[in-house]
Amino acid sequence: MKIVLPFHDPLNRKITNPVVSGGTEMFCKLINDNFDTEIVHLEHTESLKKRGANSKKQRENFQKSIINKAEECKADIIVSNFPFSNFSGAIISKSHIPVMYVDHVCFPFPGAIKSMNRLVKNGHSVFLVSKFQQNFYDKMCSRYEMKNIPYDFIIPACCKDKPKILDIEYDCGTIGRCDTFKSPFKLKELTKDKNLKTLVITSKPTLEKNFKYYEKNKNWNDTIWDQPHKKVIEYLSKCGSYFSTLPKETWGITVLEALSCGIPIILNSDKNGNHNSEIIPVNSNHFKKIPFDDKDALVSAIKQFEKIDRKEIQEITLDKYSLENWKNHFINCISKTIDNFKRSNYGSKIRI
Repeated sequence: MKIVLPFHDPLNRKITNPVVSGGTEMFCKLINDNFDTEIVHLEHTESLKKRGANSKKQRENFQKSIINKAEECKADIIVSNFPFSNFSGAIISKSHIPVMYVDHVCFPFPGAIKSMNRLVKNGHSVFLVSKFQQNFYDKMCSRYEMKNIPYDFIIPACCKDKPKILDIEYDCGTIGRCDTFKSPFKLKELTKDKNLKTLVITSKPTLEKNFKYYEKNKNWNDTIWDQPHKKVIEYLSKCGSYFSTLPKETWGITVLEALSCGIPIILNSDKNGNHNSEIIPVNSNHFKKIPFDDKDALVSAIKQFEKIDRKEIQEITLDKYSLENWKNHFINCISKTIDNFKRSNYGSKIRI
């Protein structure tokens, strides 16, 4: 099966670069490492802005290049994970090759819903990564009196390897982009007077709007910047617990990575006591939710997990989220997409 896979990165890194910017990029690498793919590298939006390019026209050109590549290599499917591969004009929705669009975030504007519905109308498929997204878009559709998006769900990550469980050097760690949305240095702020050693794994910002946050936090001790993914996992495995700072993660790949290292999870819950990554741990004893930004609750959870059985966490996580299980799941999602396209009015009129 041949897959055309559009890819872009905030620093315009290639998909083979060992430094990974985020969860969507990691998902693309997972596909590329395990399936027969043709990569279409796309220039990042911020890069377009810096050189004064017409971003709408460029996004339309991106979509044309994706379709051309798919037709040229006789692809079976286009798996698109980035919004501007889909959201400008109706070009990608007219593809004669099935499009599987995986939405990894929540877009708070009606145009996104319109674009996804247009894809489905033309026989293509939309996949979400969590029920949180489903609720978000359903509410938006109701607010703007728009048709609900027909979607399915996909698991956006798996455990490719069995990380070595290393001796604990840090009481707690976290991973996240250096911006106010992910806010990884919240771990430092909440524990700075608590006699705990904490680790932040992050990357230097590429967007000007995040420079102020970077300047404010760049001098914290025990901060790891811009490391290859293999090194990130090595540092992560030295943590006694993992703190997920953002309640509104659409899924939470770093939570799964921590569990695969045998690390228990602390979830910074929203005002309703929810965190979207609570669906990931296999055993409820392997994670704890705390009230939003509650210092004392965070410290208590860190200490609670000091003597937990890390091997047990790792074993049951690797069993559920194995690479083999994920590959079968992903193939099933592809098959659904192709079958839906063949059955659609649009797909039945053209060659697949």
